[in-house]
Amino acid sequence: MKVAPQWEIRESLAATPVSQTWRVAVGGTLAVLRQDEPGAGRLGLNRVAEPDVIRAAAAAGLGPACLFADPARGLLLTEWLPGRAWTEADLREPGNLSRAAALLRRVHATPLAGPVVDLGSAIDRYAAAAGSGSVDLAATARKQLVSVGAPLGATLTLCFCHNDPTPGNFIASPAGQLQLIDWEYAGLCHPGFDLAGLAVGAKLTGQQVAVLLTAYQGRPPTRAEFARHGAWEALCRSLATLWTAAIGDHSVSI
Repeated sequence: MKVAPQWEIRESLAATPVSQTWRVAVGGTLAVLRQDEPGAGRLGLNRVAEPDVIRAAAAAGLGPACLFADPARGLLLTEWLPGRAWTEADLREPGNLSRAAALLRRVHATPLAGPVVDLGSAIDRYAAAAGSGSVDLAATARKQLVSVGAPLGATLTLCFCHNDPTPGNFIASPAGQLQLIDWEYAGLCHPGFDLAGLAVGAKLTGQQVAVLLTAYQGRPPTRAEFARHGAWEALCRSLATLWTAAIGDHSVSI
């Protein structure tokens, strides 16, 4: 068994059916401690691969360092990033949207090893955990998953993705550096899933989505690209609803 460092709990940060997190002090240094709840198992989160993903992302300057991990006991200790978590309103500002797009572009261009994120399997796991009431929604999500891979003969190209770039996971440091926290869903996926997740999480309008895609691509999106992004958004919304039903708590997000 791994010997965990000694920590002093300073404050509770969040408590959901998936996990509890606290800001703690470890030898005078601030850190974030996460302890799994039963919901983590129902969602099929890959806690074994997660520490290596976090370490690689930290080495690339994308997120906090991993200080300690014991997947068997559901424990993870990561560096505390000083700064402010962005809100939906922050991400709706054009300048911040451009910064977020640039960060996601760096994530997607980083040759990091990670598990392949099988969205079809995620739909099946969430639906199984949610129960019989989710049958229709799961069927819709599976159709949406097919649609994002097929329009105009496009094929899916996988790259390293965060897979949960919601507003609160963007941390802006006092010096202006922007990084991402909560890498538990990260792995090899399609960049469209990250961009749609950001848009859904921040409740972006169509005009704001155009700003996001333009900043990400370095040019305005074509009509087909804009439509494909909309298909990814529809899938993200279905997955979010299934996720919420799977953990049985409508107070938390994807």
